[in-house]
Amino acid sequence: MPLALFDLDNTLLDREAAFAAWARRFCDTWGLPEGSHAQLVAADDDGMRDREDMLADVRDRFGLEVPLDDLVGAYHVDYPAEFSFPDPSRAALRRLRSSGWKIAVVTNGPKYQERKLEVTELGDEVDAVCVSAVVGSWKPDPGIFTEAARRCGCELEGWMVGDSATADIRGGQGVGLRTIWFHRGRTWDLDGPGPDAVAADIPSAVGIILDGGPPGR
Repeated sequence: MPLALFDLDNTLLDREAAFAAWARRFCDTWGLPEGSHAQLVAADDDGMRDREDMLADVRDRFGLEVPLDDLVGAYHVDYPAEFSFPDPSRAALRRLRSSGWKIAVVTNGPKYQERKLEVTELGDEVDAVCVSAVVGSWKPDPGIFTEAARRCGCELEGWMVGDSATADIRGGQGVGLRTIWFHRGRTWDLDGPGPDAVAADIPSAVGIILDGGPPGR
């Protein structure tokens, strides 16, 4: 069976919007001053910053009298609850699966990434989920891609879809997958081969996959 691997944050799910929603709720809960929302978003560094480090910075910056462990624990509950999975994206994945494709989520991050799939019921739409902290391999390392294919019962042949030029596109290319880059308004600027295609959303990416067909066609 042909295989399609998808990144999670800012690919299948709109992490940017979810974090912004969490930040607004956080500001309201703690009565933070005007402009605090923008500071939280900046501190997040598009999800690249360690969560405990980010929340420690927020606690100190705004003088919050609460243990850091409490902030981290609340974040792991409240932040995933802000995610949603749009109906057009859900319909696109179902179209892909009904066409005979196996689908896996391949995401870097801690185990609580799985909570996002539970909240959105995205786990019902895919055949396997590989979270780096759980499987012990981080994109762009080949191991996490190999494990996703194994869990789907497929050869490692097909497509990798994601927004990270390094983790998703270079990682996918490194194991022989064709790649679709979610541009998010950016311009490709890495040296060497670029992605096979560029997309803005899941329905567009699925259309590219179905038009391209299984490997070797």
